[in-house]
Amino acid sequence: MNFKVLACLLLPAVALSHPARVQKTAPLESVSVSLANKGWTVEIGAPGLVDETEGRRPDGREYLLANNSQTGLVLSVTLEDTKQPADGSTCPDYLRKRVDALSQLGVTDVNASQVNSLAVIEYLLPKAQATPLQQQNVVACTAKENVFIDIHLSKVQFKPSDESLFADVLNRVRIADRVVPSATSPSNAPVAATPRPGATSLDCFREGSRYYVASDFRRAIGPYQEALDLEKQQPALRQNYWRVLVDNLGMAYGITGDLDDAEATFRYGVSKDPGYPMFYYNLGCTYAERNDMNTAMDFLRQAFARKANSIPGERMPDPRTDDSFQRFMSNERFPKFLDSLD
Repeated sequence: MNFKVLACLLLPAVALSHPARVQKTAPLESVSVSLANKGWTVEIGAPGLVDETEGRRPDGREYLLANNSQTGLVLSVTLEDTKQPADGSTCPDYLRKRVDALSQLGVTDVNASQVNSLAVIEYLLPKAQATPLQQQNVVACTAKENVFIDIHLSKVQFKPSDESLFADVLNRVRIADRVVPSATSPSNAPVAATPRPGATSLDCFREGSRYYVASDFRRAIGPYQEALDLEKQQPALRQNYWRVLVDNLGMAYGITGDLDDAEATFRYGVSKDPGYPMFYYNLGCTYAERNDMNTAMDFLRQAFARKANSIPGERMPDPRTDDSFQRFMSNERFPKFLDSLD
């Protein structure tokens, strides 16, 4: 499943309309992110931001998510210790590949630049499916001590007058020294890569959806997977939210190139909710990306046989217009098969 599959695996409308996350703290003057084993921290002076989520992801990356409810600006920061040589010279190429991977979303106005010591790329996402979005995205990258520092700013319903909001935040980014507790200090307890205490599956689902809607699919995987793991232990989500969770997690795996985990996620969905058509449809997409036409057709047949069970307001996609299936359109069997689904 390369990135062309994104047109095939549609985001259900429910994911765009989940309840707003309750602000848990008062607006801050600045936010900071650090790794426990490093003697420095990334500080961002951004008055008005509210820290929504922070901590260690199961994959070991340190992250922070914050937003400003007054301006609509959303900030996420991720620190990734690569354990390999990494420096800021690789950032421009990293940023360009990141945007190129989103080409099927219809991003426009791509522009690369540098702000202070940060490599920066910006792009506009005009819409998500048919929903007008006008989401401006600015992604900045730098590195220190083999740690990649990824700073992502976004705002929907962007206007040219909002440009200063992004510039103001980027100009307030700095890397500052901090005191690392000694190994004998009681406060130096290790940070376990386990689900956050007290986090519910709905909390994790909302967090994953924020990344997902921002097209940051790789970062959406961690909280989505955490939500699904919690659901396996103790189901709590409403049926349609659970369906969106499984759908979006599978899509995030697939869009980032992990076909095996995408398939496993969709098959788990089928095992628990065999009547929902999109799990079968997305399995069809997965097998199409593997160039397995017969299996893809089988899953499409099963999907359309269950189309009456779609989430209210959700329409079955048209395989004729999905990029994943274009490779089969020159085979006379496939268009005839699609005609039989109507």
